[in-house]
Formats: sequence, C-alpha cells, structure tokens
Amino acid sequence: MKTMVKIFVDHEHLVRVINTLTELGITGFYLVEYQGMAPRSWKAFRLSEKPDLALKAIRDHSEPGVMVNTVVSSDKCQKLIAQLEEALKGIRFTIIGHKVTSIKVKGD
Repeated sequence: MKTMVKIFVDHEHLVRVINTLTELGITGFYLVEYQGMAPRSWKAFRLSEKPDLALKAIRDHSEPGVMVNTVVSSDKCQKLIAQLEEALKGIRFTIIGHKVTSIKVKGD
C-alpha cells in the first residue's frame, strides 16, 4: 500500500522539507503554493455575503505557504513523518497522510 504525504509549511522552510525528503532517498515530489489561514486566525472571522468582499478579506488576511506532496510506501511513512517532525522542530507545519488505493502513471 502507498501513502500520499502532504507537508504544509511557510515558504522559508521549504528547503528543510526537500532536504529531509532527499536524505531519506525520496526524490519524487511536487509542490503547490497556496494562500491559507490558520485556525486561530479564522476562529473569529466573519465573511461578508458579497463574493468580492469575501475574496478580498481572505486575500488580505491569508498567509502564503507551500504544500509539498510525495507518495511513499506505507512502511516508510512513519519514518518520513518522524524525520520531518525533527527537521521542522519549533516551526509551524501540518503533515497529512492519505492512503492511496490506485496510481496510474503514463510516461513518454
């Protein structure tokens, strides 16, 4: 079984994530830049019913981040998470693991 591991970090910590993946022999990954809000910021947030105002408020209050995604065998997943936790100690991050039931890749 495979697991998709998603690691969410601030931009300035991206290299720590990539270096940790490399140290574990993981060379395949992709990343997505995003704008997000932490639960503590969102907790008392109330949006206007007008879509333009709601989007502006989210843009004004959200923070940039990077989500790094990689697929590993399930037996490697816990080691990867432990290594990432150590590398990111003292840094804000989120790690999510999703079981993968199917992967189809069509190369050149």
